[in-house]
Amino acid sequence: HCFHSEHPLEFCLFQYDRKPGYIICSGCGNMSSCSFYECKKCEIYLDLGCALLKNIVTAWDARELLHYSHEHLLRRCRPGQDARGSCLLCELPLSPSSICYGCVYCYSFLHEHCLDLPTEIRHPVHPEHPLKRLDYIQTFAGRKSCDACKGRFAGVPFGCLECGLYLHVRCADSLLRGLMHESHEHILFYVALNAKKAFGRENPCQICMGSSEVIDSYFHCIECGLKFHFECLGIPKSMLKRSCHIHPLVCKRFSEEDDSLEYCGVCETMVYAGHHVYACQECDFLGHIECVLREEVPSPLFLKDLYSCGEDITRDANREDHETNELENKLVVWLYSYTNP
Repeated sequence: HCFHSEHPLEFCLFQYDRKPGYIICSGCGNMSSCSFYECKKCEIYLDLGCALLKNIVTAWDARELLHYSHEHLLRRCRPGQDARGSCLLCELPLSPSSICYGCVYCYSFLHEHCLDLPTEIRHPVHPEHPLKRLDYIQTFAGRKSCDACKGRFAGVPFGCLECGLYLHVRCADSLLRGLMHESHEHILFYVALNAKKAFGRENPCQICMGSSEVIDSYFHCIECGLKFHFECLGIPKSMLKRSCHIHPLVCKRFSEEDDSLEYCGVCETMVYAGHHVYACQECDFLGHIECVLREEVPSPLFLKDLYSCGEDITRDANREDHETNELENKLVVWLYSYTNP
């Protein structure tokens, strides 16, 4: 092949028991588990698509990285057509063309631009100490779970080892919003998962005092540890005349079939699949439940500025990667409910 004229390339048929289970194409950078051509001496790999190309101008830069988030060596690549799962750092879904660092053994990835995210943040839910990124050993030792949603960690969370507090990135984001409800004196936080496990005889809903017949989401008071069925809070099924949007809004679950990369029209942070939102049927507006129900207009702040613990996390403003812009949009949050009690 003209891409590697020094040696012939050998065709390798896909095998389920092959280790590692994936290769990174030296032409396009896609990670693949399908059949490929290789030069074993030079560790050159071409997927079938690139092998058919007569002229590959430049080789993919598959530089290597040893990162605290994963046990194996990571290589610069793209997830390719098999793209699934989420980034180990930001928890956003992977797209086939995302520039990442990936593991050819585990099919785990982190976005290249997420390397610039802070490893230490300050959060109002735990003002005593900064929350630091755990490494993969700290994360999986003792089978830790998120203190907000009680879910397991697929990536590396933020945590305080001294106090034993651990949070998904998405839960740390959710805890910045919160909902004031007449049924409770403290701010309530939305949890989208594990409602059936959260309630029991000793932990009933504080409104109906029951534990069954619930959908898989609820609101939780961090200060008291009390929980409330989503249904029992009487969240309006529709909203009219909100300051954040001119059209009527309907409460629904945001599904992956709609679009797995959408943002709240109020706070401009990520809307996660499976979470309840207010949606407009006349346009593409989506809003977090907490953001739409709050009457005050929020004051936006960049998450990286709010969270920074003195680290210089600025990036090259001329970087030509559209995913960086998507990340910047995601990292806009607000703290109105905390700065204006």
